[in-house]
Amino acid sequence: MNTDTETKNVKSAEVNDDKINWRYQDKEYNESFKEWRKQKQHSVGFYFVEKPNQLTYQDKVGFIHDYPEARETHAFRRVMTVLGFILLYRVIFDVFTMYFLPVILETIGFDIHVAFFSGERHGNETFLIILDTITQIVGRILPIAILIRHLQMPFSVMLPVKITNKPMFWFGIPAILLVTGVCSVMSFFYEEFLSIAKINSSRSLMVPTETENMILFLVQMILVSIVSELCIHGVFLQLTRQFGDGTALIVTSLIHTFITYDITMMPFTFITTMVIGYFTIRTGSVITAVTMRVIQRFFVYILYFLDYVADDRYSGTIIAAFFFVTIVAGLIGSVHFFCNYSDRFGILLKERYMSTSSKILTAASSIPLIIWFTISFVITILNLNFKI
Repeated sequence: MNTDTETKNVKSAEVNDDKINWRYQDKEYNESFKEWRKQKQHSVGFYFVEKPNQLTYQDKVGFIHDYPEARETHAFRRVMTVLGFILLYRVIFDVFTMYFLPVILETIGFDIHVAFFSGERHGNETFLIILDTITQIVGRILPIAILIRHLQMPFSVMLPVKITNKPMFWFGIPAILLVTGVCSVMSFFYEEFLSIAKINSSRSLMVPTETENMILFLVQMILVSIVSELCIHGVFLQLTRQFGDGTALIVTSLIHTFITYDITMMPFTFITTMVIGYFTIRTGSVITAVTMRVIQRFFVYILYFLDYVADDRYSGTIIAAFFFVTIVAGLIGSVHFFCNYSDRFGILLKERYMSTSSKILTAASSIPLIIWFTISFVITILNLNFKI
């Protein structure tokens, strides 16, 4: 092969390769993402450029003959291992904060009383909110810090902030209202189904009774939502996107679902996380995820608050009216969006070289992931609240 032909093919491959450029992201993200994946020392970066001939050219490596499936499988296995260890840390931290820390604090004199299996907490309301805020934030920040140190991903990749699809961003507000409202209604029927197996709803959201604590609780919801989304739809989503947007959506949604440890909330969590992840990818910004998650958490809080303060004779009617208003608002916003910006909604979920079955088998064979899932499953079983 002569040099001129070789150079021409390389340039052609770099320009035409749509498996590396992300059409929904800004130029800075694409350049940073490719530079990160090209670094040979980054063991979890999958970078493979197809050429129109039989050879493949990779920057800083030269012409290679490896199959892209083998390269992707190697990188995917490394990523699953890294995520497995991070999730293992998270589940161990959760076990400590749920079952041991409250007992320790109660023993040394703090006003806190916790039922070991149900997880219900009683005591000083302000202290409980502060404790819950600290544990939730620390449990999310440390995995992010470990990943940042280990992966050396550029911040423009881990936490993309530039919104490339503003109509879709604003549509996220009515969309999450609609999805949360519909999922909440469906959760009612799901809980009725679980009741056949004598399973009650798990631990309820604590509703503060004092004004200053209500403000503190709202601050907690905002802070936890921000940190959570920076972790799930920031670092985790961007790390797994190199294997396809569809894969990234499924992986991040499953992770966020299983760390709830609540079988009654798992379907709700999975669907809402999928929707938020979709909007995050389509708008190119983690700001979308934070905004939608804050709105979703406020929705759930208002729902609990109405059930808590409303008279038992009218609570059902009030909650039904709340559902009706939010779902109708979501429908109106959806109709307006699709009538004016229907071309901004669609997304091309392109996969890479590995088949779906290969990805499932590779993930299922990761020892750290298996251990994490087993512990999470045990905690979920322990948190079940059976009818007597």
